[in-house]
Amino acid sequence: MDKRLFFFCFGISTIMIWPWLPAWDWWLPLVCLGCLCWRPRPAMACLLFGLVWALCYSHWQLSWLHSPDLFQRSQLVAGTVDSVQHRERGASRLIVSLKSLNGQALSPRPRVLLSWYGPDEMPAVGDNIQSISRLQPAHSLHNPGSFNSARWLLGQGITARGYLTGTLGHQAADASNRTRLARHIGTMTADLPGRRWLLALSVGDRSGLKQADWDMLRGLGVSHLFAISGLHIGLVAGLGLLAGRLSGSRLLAAVVAGGLALGYAWLAGFSVPTQRALLMLLLWLGLFCWGRFWSGRRLLLLTMTLLLAVMPWLALDLGFWLSVLAVAALLVSAGWLEGRSLWRLQLGLSLLLLPLIILLFGGISWLSLPVNMLLIPLFSLLLIPLLLLACLLLLPAPGIAMAVLVLLNALFEPLMNGLHWLNDSLSPWQALSARAQGLWLLLFLLSLAGLLPRARWLMALGMYLVLLQPGVLQPILLKQGPQPRWEVRILDVGQGLSVLVTQGRRALLYDTGNRFDSGFNMADGVILPLLTRLGIDELDYLVVSHDDRDHSGNREYLAATLPVHFRRGVWPDGLHCRAGQVEVWGILTMRALWPVTPSGHRNNDSCVLHIGDGTVSLLLTGDIEAKAEQGLLALGQPVGAQLLLSPHHGSRSSSSDAFIRAVAPDWVVHTAGFANRWGFPSSEVVARFNRQGVTQLITGDHGMVHLVSDGHRWRLLQSRRPGPWYHRLNAWLTTGGRPSKPLE
Repeated sequence: MDKRLFFFCFGISTIMIWPWLPAWDWWLPLVCLGCLCWRPRPAMACLLFGLVWALCYSHWQLSWLHSPDLFQRSQLVAGTVDSVQHRERGASRLIVSLKSLNGQALSPRPRVLLSWYGPDEMPAVGDNIQSISRLQPAHSLHNPGSFNSARWLLGQGITARGYLTGTLGHQAADASNRTRLARHIGTMTADLPGRRWLLALSVGDRSGLKQADWDMLRGLGVSHLFAISGLHIGLVAGLGLLAGRLSGSRLLAAVVAGGLALGYAWLAGFSVPTQRALLMLLLWLGLFCWGRFWSGRRLLLLTMTLLLAVMPWLALDLGFWLSVLAVAALLVSAGWLEGRSLWRLQLGLSLLLLPLIILLFGGISWLSLPVNMLLIPLFSLLLIPLLLLACLLLLPAPGIAMAVLVLLNALFEPLMNGLHWLNDSLSPWQALSARAQGLWLLLFLLSLAGLLPRARWLMALGMYLVLLQPGVLQPILLKQGPQPRWEVRILDVGQGLSVLVTQGRRALLYDTGNRFDSGFNMADGVILPLLTRLGIDELDYLVVSHDDRDHSGNREYLAATLPVHFRRGVWPDGLHCRAGQVEVWGILTMRALWPVTPSGHRNNDSCVLHIGDGTVSLLLTGDIEAKAEQGLLALGQPVGAQLLLSPHHGSRSSSSDAFIRAVAPDWVVHTAGFANRWGFPSSEVVARFNRQGVTQLITGDHGMVHLVSDGHRWRLLQSRRPGPWYHRLNAWLTTGGRPSKPLE
């Protein structure tokens, strides 16, 4: 049974790595093959059935995206609000289950993520709304180390996103019992400084946590304590089981334990970690009443099977795997490591989860183990029981409940202040380069292979994981061909610009991408993770072309975060770009071609930079338009380059025919965001480059464009947007799943 459950889950989980989404009609031959394999190879049959179910479920959920002109114009949408994510700054977000699209009923009801910009009162959970929205399919920025929002969206069952500026219809729903109770807790704790922590632990509302709080939780490795999951559900059930056993009845003990766990999971909103923990607990309690014993492995596999059977896209949710593998590590720790004491269990859990943390988060916290050794008993024996007591007493004895909440606040305030101080003083989180990640994984798996009997295959797995790291495999591949003298990475920063030029570990960054009112910025989201993966901890040059926020939004932040040797362009204390400036940087020569009179306040004042090694060259143009292009050509500057960054993201006001002929590039890259509202790159500009026979790439479609120079020519390392099928969902919709190609 265990083997069949495992292979069914494995079959569904292969959806994470499918290079494309197979056609719908693949299900029939796969089912027939599974039926043929059932008697001789039942495990293989289960794998095929899992794969078929994942395939059919994906097509079923994505079928509505084929509606005519869905992403070309605004749509009339109507649905029910499933979730609300409040933000202090910028747009709040709604997760809406759509009932109809332009008056046509939808089945199944797709979930969409909508940003709320309207001046009206924002809808609440359960409300029915009708509005005009501009939608786009699930999509993510694609750079090494960037957060994969497309995978996250699909993992939550969300197939499209958009924005609202108001509602045409709004029918408020009656507040549910859970909503009323959550509001009551929020009201009672309104004046308590530790309110955000109490709400996170009681009702699973973590919207009040600030960025500094999240940084602290990650830095100390204690995020799991504030995501209601197995630890909390198990503790509540254990208290109920202990209370029920006092009666001497096994059935009563199971009912009390299950009831308390179910109530806590309901209060937390039945998140994925609580679902997994609750389902596993209820299975165990059922066996406990029945007088049967199943191993922890079988319980975990059955829980995974039930969850993945209901929603196969959970396989795309990293939080699901983190919770599942945490339970698996706990079982291994309790058995193989003989973890009969708390410190052994925690030690085993920390060690076994180390590779997963490195792979998911790109770093490690060297304080995680001792901090967890202290906090887990504190939460288990004191804080969670007190919070549960306060929740139980809210209605029958609100005065006593308030006193308990005040006591909890008095405990949380010094505790969390101390944790913040610890994180700020010691900076325990260590981000790792791709090479360092590979070496850590290899060391861990080699050690595990030496300790476990008959586990030498782990050595091969370790080598495979190491080779998957870009910073490890790429140098090996490049040795088979010409060595790169220098490299250019045009980053995928949405509608903005950032270009990284490197010679080994020496780096020049041209523009810094945008910084948004919500707090999200391209420095933390794209640039710094990439530099960390490449092992670059300082910049030789930071060049800012002009003042527009999509180019300069992170200049001060990056200058404060990284050592920067030379600042060029629009800086109060840097060297302004002026036509005629020449600098030598390693094997490269950098020439500033424009402007003649620096100001940096207009598109046509952008710093135009020509970088070359005498044979291969790059032209960085900022946001100059046709007028500046004409002035640049009139100066007689040497603008010829094999690689061109299209001026002003491919706007039709730029890239004149005369300018394209003068540059005569082999490649042009349009730094245009996916489905941007300006329609960049303009069809006119694309046609101009096509007439000159130039190969074109768009960062919004391709992701980060990475080219290397061997001293003779530019070589593109990825011919199309890399990664699994959900990275190219738009291409699947427009081309039936065929690989997308550069513009021609």
